[in-house]
Amino acid sequence: MQISKLEKNKFFLLMLKNLSFQDDFNSMLMKSMKELKIDIKYKKRIETNFLPDGLMSLMMEMNNLINRIVINKKKPKNFNIFRTNEKVKYYILQRLEVMDSLKVHKKKIFSLMIRPSSAKYLKKILFNVADEIWFLSGDKSTDFNYYTKRLILMKIYASTFTRFVFDNSFEIKKTRVFLDNQIALTLTFGKFKSKIKNFFNSVQ
Repeated sequence: MQISKLEKNKFFLLMLKNLSFQDDFNSMLMKSMKELKIDIKYKKRIETNFLPDGLMSLMMEMNNLINRIVINKKKPKNFNIFRTNEKVKYYILQRLEVMDSLKVHKKKIFSLMIRPSSAKYLKKILFNVADEIWFLSGDKSTDFNYYTKRLILMKIYASTFTRFVFDNSFEIKKTRVFLDNQIALTLTFGKFKSKIKNFFNSVQ
């Protein structure tokens, strides 16, 4: 069975929309196949080729889909004069807005990702998110900073996403304020670290 990229995206989107607290993975897969009129004989092939790790494969596919949508979205006219922290903030919020537009069950996704069994997948997804955001923001570091930047952003994104999941405020205002505070704290820490580094360099 050959599935085009468009059909694959459509299938994963439907799977995400069918994600609920009531249904298990098998029920969700069967329901999605039925809605798209995919013959049941292809179920095993779909699982093997596209969803080898079940729900966690679906979470990773969701992340890849969000990446593609964010990349193709039109940026603000003044984006080129954004400071790096403003670009990072922009891309974090873009991801959250895209997730909202997909109308996925955020709380269900959150509950899946915080399971102990999901730990290795969560780290992989968060690193992918952080790496993508830094790349789109113009980061070209290749030294030790490459990893420290991504580790810090992984923490910021994870805590901001948690706030977002439970945010019922208008236009996720509480999440936006939370993100601003997280970035401000990180910038303060970065300046402090730079001062310490300059101090030690001056006394050598």
